[in-house]
This record gives sequence, structure tokens and C-alpha cells, in this order.
Amino acid sequence: MLLLRNNPQPLRKEEKPAYPARLPPAFWDKLSEVPLTKNALRELERRKPHQPGTQPNTAQHLDEHSPTERERIKRFARIGGPDLSHLRGVGMGDRRSHLGRQKRPSASASESTPTVPPTSTKKTSPYDRAFQQLLIDHGIYPDNYEYPSGQVLPPPENLEEIMQTIVKPQPSLSPSRFTREDFEQFKRANARARKEWQVISDVIPIIEGKVMDSSYVSGQVPFTNLEDPTGGLLVPGNPDRYYGARPEQLDREVRIQLNKHIVPSTQHDLPIVPNFFLNVKGPGGTPEVAEHQACYDGALGARGMNSLQRYSDPEWDANNKAYTLTSTYQKGHLNIYAIYPLSRASLEMPREYAMMQINAYAITGNIDNFRIGVGAYRNARDWAKQKRDEAIRRANETAARNRRDT
Repeated sequence: MLLLRNNPQPLRKEEKPAYPARLPPAFWDKLSEVPLTKNALRELERRKPHQPGTQPNTAQHLDEHSPTERERIKRFARIGGPDLSHLRGVGMGDRRSHLGRQKRPSASASESTPTVPPTSTKKTSPYDRAFQQLLIDHGIYPDNYEYPSGQVLPPPENLEEIMQTIVKPQPSLSPSRFTREDFEQFKRANARARKEWQVISDVIPIIEGKVMDSSYVSGQVPFTNLEDPTGGLLVPGNPDRYYGARPEQLDREVRIQLNKHIVPSTQHDLPIVPNFFLNVKGPGGTPEVAEHQACYDGALGARGMNSLQRYSDPEWDANNKAYTLTSTYQKGHLNIYAIYPLSRASLEMPREYAMMQINAYAITGNIDNFRIGVGAYRNARDWAKQKRDEAIRRANETAARNRRDT
């Protein structure tokens, strides 16, 4: 059974970075375009003035924020909030049309009933289209993204190397080591898993196979120590699995210098320099959310690898090469992506990151498909470790040489 150290000790108060508990007002203010999502509508409702005696008024809401945030809210309110003029056939007008087929309420009841439906208590994910838009605004691009000019993102220059690696036969899945009975057990576990936590606990260990050293893997630990690439507007990354190096593998001085890019957690015995990730969704989850998470987590990993490589060689140019891979799993579908820094820097951004799907696999159909897809996953994980170890070795050599020179 694969054991994960996923209960980090509480951080000391002074160590907690400024990650918001929820999406802050500045998140919405800095979007180039505000999409119509549940979170956007809730933010709009939060900013609207309320009738006395129902909820706190606008002044009371503003008092809860800093002067800078209050000014942003006032500015947002003056321009009318998100522009919903492009919507047709939705909203309150549509709702009234639907209700028109029902019994009309009395005038007194109509006057006392708020015109805006109450906010649902159903939990919503922060990884919606607004989340993706903010990533794009900060140079982190999803799969198949095109620039406004129509220019498509270049594939990673080492794509052929990655593809040749992941299609190799995986010894751990040979007929003598992974039997048809093992495959049937996997299918039963996958069918029984109705919740995300059941997929993570019962299905993913079969996909991952035996991990020789669990100190290289962790998961469900928020990346609160990593610098937010958007300047404090996003929740921290939090993959279900991530693979990295043991902290003692990397020279301590390098760890200190690159801390905010390569050390995900302030629990210092957890893996560092992660460059292989997995995000899981249950049968009722949303594939789009998993892809947004994969893009975000993978970009954090690619940034860390790039920083480590530039430590050894300040003139290092990634040249659109990928050294970080990420994956998603839901209902028998396994997707693998490459995340890589782009050599060009547009819109005055110091660095851009792109995600590209390497391949997709349906692994519940038959044992051959399982061996191909899961073999690609395990090969990709091994390849990422090889690239991570190479970058760490060069960084250690550079750190030792710098000490000798001084």
C-alpha cells in the first residue's frame, strides 16, 4: 500500500504566505474578461447594495477590506460590475418567463420577495473559466491555446524524445507481473469508486504500481510556500499526487536561494522540485476542472525546474523544451500533458508557460489498453525523475564550485 505523508504540521503564523482563503476582489478586477461563472455571479451579488434588514449594506462590506481593496470595489461598482450585455436568453428574464407558467404570486408577496434568487450553498470550485482566464492573463496557457493574433503555441522541441520514452514496454506490466486477474480487480475498484477520495485510495495505487521509495511522492498538500505567479490572486496549487526529490538531494544553499520556486511546502521533509503531477476527479467531477488544475500545478513545476536549470547556467534558454509532465484521471480516462516554458516572452511577461496534451488513454476497455496507458504513465514518471535528477546534479556541482571559488 502506498503511504503518503499528506498531513503537514501546522505552519507557524509568520510562515503563512498571503494566499487568499477565497478569490479576492482583486482577482476579478484584474481579469481581462470576466466570464459568466457561479463564482463571478456570487462576487457580483456580494458587491451589490442590499436592502436594510437583510444583509450587511455596502458600507459594512467595505469596512471589511483594506483601503486599496475598498477603492477597487468602488471602481468596479462604478463601472457596473461584470459586463453581461452579451448574454441572451438567460438570467432573470428567462426565469420570469419560466415562472409565468406557474401560479402568479400575490402583489404583497411579490413586493416582499427579493428579485435575486438566494445564493446556492452548493460548493463551487475555484478552478473555473475565470481561473483559467487569469492564468492566461499571466502567461500560463492551456492546451490548444492560440494567441489573439491567431498564432498557435509551438510544441515542445523534445516532444519526439518524450513520445519515444513513454511508448516503451513497461516491465512492471508484463503478463507475468500484471495478470488478467489484476486487470479485473482494477476494473472492479474503478466501478466501485463513486467519490474522488475512493478513486485516489483504491484506483490510483493500481495505476501507479509499487513505489520503491515513498519519500519521493506526496499529495493533497497545498503548495503554500511557492510564490504565486499572479501576485497573490490564486489559491495555492494542490495536486492529488506529485513526485519530486528528497530535500537532502539538493544542496542546502540552492534550496535556500530558490526556496519560493522549488520547495512547495514549509513541511521541510516533503519532496521538492516536483515535476510530475496527477490530478484526479470522481465520476461526477468535471474534466475541465482537472485540466485547469493540471495546467496550474504543472506551470509551478515547470517554473521550478527552469529556475533550477538557470541556477547552473544563467544563460540557460529552455528553447520550448519540456522537463515537467502532468496527468489527469477520471472514469477510466488517463491524460498526459507536457508543461514547458516558452522561449519567447510576449506582452512584457518575463516567461510564459504552455501545456500540450501528449496522449490520452482509455484504460478500462481491455488489458492491452491498460498496459499501454498505464505503461505510458509510469514511463513518463520515470522520465521526469531522470530530468529532475540531472538538473539537481548540475546545480549541486555549481554550488560546490561557487564555494571553492570563494
